[in-house]
Formats: sequence, structure tokens, C-alpha cells
Amino acid sequence: MRFMTKQLEFNTVLKMVAKYARTDRVRTRIFGLQPQDDCDPIQTMLAEVDALRSVIIQVGQVPLIDDFDIARLIGYAAIERTYSLTEIMHVRLFLSMEKDVINYYKNVISLNIKAEACFHYFSGLINHHTLLVAIDDKIDGDGLIKDQATPELLSIRNKRSRLDKSLQDKLSQLVSTYGKYLSDQVIVMRNGRFCIGVKETYKNHIKGVIHDVSASGQTIYIEPEQTRQITAEIESLNVQEAKEIERIILMLSRDIQFNQTTLSTNLALLIELDFLQSKANMAIELNATMPHINNRGIIDLKLARHPLLNQKEAIPISLQLDNHLRTLLITGPNTGGKTVALKTLGLLTIMAQSGLLIPADPHTNLAVFKQIFADIGDEQSISQSLSTFSSHMTKIVDMLQNVSNQTLILLDEIGSGTDPNEGVSLAIAILNAFRKFDIRMMVTTHYSELKRYAYEQTDIQTASVAFDKETLKPLYHIHMGTTGSSHAFLIAKRLGLPNDVIREATDIYKGRQTDLAKLMEQLNDEMVIVQEERSRLSDLIDQTQNEQLSYEKAKKELIDKQDALLLKIKEKELTKWQKQKDELADLLEDLKKKSNLSQPDYAQYKYKINQQHVTDEQYVEDHELKIGDDVFILSYQQYGKIIHIKENMVDVSFGNFDLSFKRSDLRKVQPKTAKKKKTSQGKGKVLISETPKTAASLELDLRGFRYEEVDEAMEQAIDRAMLSGLRTLRIIHGFGTGAVRKAVQSYIKKSPYVISSRYGGEGEGLNGVTILTLK
Repeated sequence: MRFMTKQLEFNTVLKMVAKYARTDRVRTRIFGLQPQDDCDPIQTMLAEVDALRSVIIQVGQVPLIDDFDIARLIGYAAIERTYSLTEIMHVRLFLSMEKDVINYYKNVISLNIKAEACFHYFSGLINHHTLLVAIDDKIDGDGLIKDQATPELLSIRNKRSRLDKSLQDKLSQLVSTYGKYLSDQVIVMRNGRFCIGVKETYKNHIKGVIHDVSASGQTIYIEPEQTRQITAEIESLNVQEAKEIERIILMLSRDIQFNQTTLSTNLALLIELDFLQSKANMAIELNATMPHINNRGIIDLKLARHPLLNQKEAIPISLQLDNHLRTLLITGPNTGGKTVALKTLGLLTIMAQSGLLIPADPHTNLAVFKQIFADIGDEQSISQSLSTFSSHMTKIVDMLQNVSNQTLILLDEIGSGTDPNEGVSLAIAILNAFRKFDIRMMVTTHYSELKRYAYEQTDIQTASVAFDKETLKPLYHIHMGTTGSSHAFLIAKRLGLPNDVIREATDIYKGRQTDLAKLMEQLNDEMVIVQEERSRLSDLIDQTQNEQLSYEKAKKELIDKQDALLLKIKEKELTKWQKQKDELADLLEDLKKKSNLSQPDYAQYKYKINQQHVTDEQYVEDHELKIGDDVFILSYQQYGKIIHIKENMVDVSFGNFDLSFKRSDLRKVQPKTAKKKKTSQGKGKVLISETPKTAASLELDLRGFRYEEVDEAMEQAIDRAMLSGLRTLRIIHGFGTGAVRKAVQSYIKKSPYVISSRYGGEGEGLNGVTILTLK
């Protein structure tokens, strides 16, 4: 298994990946990446990277920190080595990152992101919450042991704090007492002891230990006898503190050692996530996608870009090879993109087989190869005295000795660097030798004889790089099925070669050009025109299909919306009908219990029964319908207005819809007028205008309503708003005692048709108003 990665600059791609790595271990692993030749593992690697790429785009980076690899520290646990405070801090950073990654995964799951291919790296993480809390309880953010780490440490530090204060007070007192003997009224530290600076002439006036003498010899630094006992006690407490800190560190070390196995498991998973995220970030940088992979030798490169070119400026290329057309011969002018096409196919194939996404259309299909050989560019070897031709031949000889089935071979300018006739003969012979194997080949050339040779072979596909004859500039597109000219005359003319020389060269060329060559050139020009037309028609088909899909989607959304509204209305009416039916059944049950019926009882029951059929609408006994009439639609149980009549079909506008109905499905109704609802007369009570049921208002004024009246008013207002296509509703409830506002909030919580609500802002009524957003 050989892959010529150097010639295809794969190492430069790996540098692009490695810059995103957080740990040295992953960077080393990236630079050691090698292409695989088994479809299943390749497919798995690509799916994992693509899944994490999707997660990062939607949620952001996995919260990994730099240099989180604590493998060495975990290894210490095996030998039960006590950790230093700094090492424990490194473990704590790892645990904090681990906690962040677990929370990141929980967030991804809550958002219902479909990226299962990479989830096992997250779900396998074990939560070390107890260990993290144990460390946090004993060490602060600056890496210092907390006073409350243990009761013993707290007691030691409290005692030392009191002694420190006592020592400072004593020293201040001594400075004041011996002021006339001192050089300066300050306390200094010498040899770790607090001293006072005594004039040399008075050194015998103060008892104590001399710790230092000034450079001039005029000041003697003495630790007073009166403070030595306090200092000794402080030093004793310092020793106790150090021992207690050692005990705390030992306890934490034991906790870390106890979790050695699970820490190792988590570290391995997080290292994998670092590796995966590095590849995913490179894919995001290149706008790369996951290609299809096959072991059938099918290559279908779609809109592929070379990853080392500026992705905004790179011209995408497309090309195909399969079991029938195994070799692609590309022709065209220099700097036209032939070599870039070779490198693009080779490099993208190596990237995909190494588990890297590629900058190409996601419908790209790549074959998996066991070997990739490349002879690209002019690599003369001065040390070995090899010419350009010799350099090429040396590589090709090596390829012929090692070629086998399932190999991709890339040959740039085959047969060049020597006599053209000999070069062509050698090129044809070399291609024939390679074609004996089940391989895929991509070859570039300027030789016309090779073009004719390709036309005569059933398994060789020709292609050319596009060239603008007007501007004399390469277009870098690949035209499959055509052969390209080198355009030497046009390029020479652009570079300033005299016209008479160009004309003579053209005449000589035409005289030497065979009839077959002329026919091939004419056929090639016609093929280019056909391909351009095919491309234009393909774009039109795509555009039409997209518009059709957009129309179908909009149509479905409207139908679903209409069905939902009708279902809501139907359910509401059924509920009302069932309620009336139940009330009537109750009345009949009461009547059965009556042995006789008094006149007042009769009137009361009659009133209740009549109430079941009272409605706000009055049908008009008039079969003549005309434009502008208000009607009731029986099949939809809705009110509308006639906008057009044609024979037996009537167009009716209701809500956001204009639909056609048969006359028999409509009942004319009287136009409705606003009714007044009179509330209890009292302080703060006002007359409220009730909005007609067939119209919708942007606001509902509930001032003056009772608590128990709010639900029905809210329900009716929301129904009218939704039928009219309104998406917001302003509820005025005022400040008052807050009862109506509570009723409004209570209704909002149980209503399935309210998406969100908020109090009014400045200029909207503040807390006296609630703004609803409806579905």
C-alpha cells in the first residue's frame, strides 16, 4: 500500500488540521495520518467528522482547553505517588473542562440535533462531580489551600492570626517605648524575624538577638526579647499548618488515585474529541462536505475545489471515471488548470481515505484505492544528474514495477521532455502497460497524437480545460468529452509575436494538419457548444424544480393551517353541542321527578329549553344571494361575505381565505351590529362594547369585567383574531386590584394558542396591558 502524499502536498493539509488541535498528542497523531483502504472504517471516520461539524455549526465549539492531556498525572496514580499542589490544580482544570463538555452534550441533546455518529464520544464520559467538589472545597481559584479545608487547618490559622496581631501590637509598643534608641520608627524583617533598627551606641539598652547590621554599621537590627516567645509560637503553628496541608494534599491524591480508571477513560474520549474537532474545524474553514465512498472504482467529482487554493476564488471542477471509462486524458493550454485538476482528484481522494471531509458537492462519489501514484511537475535531480525526462521516467519505471489493481495513477505531461515522436510513442506504450490492470488513470498532455489515440480507445475519456478565445484567458473549467487545443498561436500573439510570423505558422500548421485532425477540431468545437447548452438547460431544470418545491411547500402550509383552524372550530362547536345536550338531559331528568308541574315551574323550564337554541345569528329566508351579502357557510360553520357569483358557484371571503361554494351550502344572514354589554353599576364600572363575532380587533378591553367573565371574553377575542389571520392581541386589564390581570394570566397559561406574552412597554400601557403573540 503506497500513497505518494508528498507530491500531492497532503502534509500542508495536515498543517491546516493540526492548528486546531488542543493537545500535543493529537497534533502528533494528525501529522501521522495515513490513508486507509477499507470502505467501512473510512465511512465511519467521515460520518463522525461530519456529525461533529454539524454540531459545531449549530451549537459552537466543544469546550476543550489547551494542553488538557493529563496522561502523565493519571499515570502517577498507578504508583500511588502523592501529587503536588500544582499537579492537583491541573487535574482540577481537567475536571472542570470535563464538566463543561458533559453540559455541552446535554445542551445538544435538548436541542434535538441529529448527529448520532459522534455522540458515543460524549455519552461515554463519566461524571467526576464528587472529585471536583472535593478539590474545590479545599483549594481556591488561586491554587491556595482554603482555611475551611479542614477544622484543624482553620483552628491553626485562627490561632496564628491572633498571634500575628499580638506580635504587631507588641512591636509597635516597643517602637514607641524605645523610640529614642532607634534609627527609624519602623519594623523590618531580617532572617525571617521581625526586628527594630537600634542605633549602634544604644544596642546594649535593648535585650534581644542581633540578626543584621547596616552597611554603615550605625544601625543594629535586633529582635526584641519580648517578641521571641510569640515568634516561636507562630513558627510552631507554621509547622503544624504545613503538616496539615500535606495531609490534605495526601487525601486529595488518594481521591484522584481512586478515580484513575474512569479518568483514563474520560481522557481517551476527550482526546478523540480533540482529534475529531480538529478535522471538523478544518472542514468548516474549507466549507467541506462528506462525500460518498465506494470500492467499485467509480469517481464522480462534483464542484470540487483544491483545498490549498483560496476557496472564494477557486474555480470548482467536475469529472467522472468508472468501470467503462477508466482513463481520463485532459488537454488544453498551459496554466489552464490541467495540473490543478490532477492534484485536486489525488489530494481529495487521500483526504477522504484519511477521514477528512473534502471541499466539494456532497453528492461527490469517490473510489477507495489501495495505492495512489503521482508524477506531477518538473523535479530535476541535480545530485543524480537526471534531466526532466529522466526524472519522469524514473518515477514511471517505479510505478510499473509496483502497479496493481485498485490503483489511482496521475501523470502530468506524459512523454514530455524529449523528441515529440519518441515521447508520443513512449506515452502510448506506457498507457497500454498500465491499462492491463483494473486501475483509474488521469493524464494530461499537449500531444495531438495522444488525442487521436484516446479517441480510438473505448475505455479512455477525453476532457479539456476551458479557454476564452476573446480574452485569451484560461477559465479553469473542465469540459468532459472534448479535446482542447494548446492555443499556442493565440497566446504567442497576445505576448507580442509579430502578426506575419503568426500567419506563417498558421499556414504551416494547416498544411501539416491531417483531415482527421481537422475533423476532430471541428467536432470538438461543436461538443463545447452542446455542453454549454446542456449546462444552461440543466440550470433551468434545477430552477424550475426548486420553484415547484417551494410552491408545493407553501400550498401544504396553507392547507395545514386551514385544516388546523377548521378542526379547532369543529372541536369547539362539538363541545358546545355536548354541553347543551347534557343540560337538556338534566332538565328531562328533573321533569321525570316532578309528579305535577306548576305554572311557574313550567315557565322556568320553558325558558331554560329556549335558551339552548338562542343564537346571535338570524338566517334570512331569502334564496336570492348577491355580491356583498353576509352568509353562513354550513360545511365550514363559518361566516363570510360574497365576493363573486357564477351560476351555481359562489366565491366567499372568510378569514384569510377566498373559496368557492355551492349555493345550497350557504345561508344568508343579517348584517351584525355591535352590542352593548352593561356591567354592574358601581365605582369603576363602565359600558363595554362587545366586538362582533365576524370581525377581529387588535385589542380587547377588559376594564370593568369580573374575574369570572374574563375566560369567555379572551376565548372569543383569540378565536376572532386567529380566523382573521392576526398574530398579536392587546389585552387592556388596567392596574386596579389586579384580579382581572390574574384572570388574564391564568387563561394564558392554559391556552394552547398563545405562543408568548409580555406586559406593555413605554407608550403601550405598561403593566396595565398584556401583549399576546398567537400561533
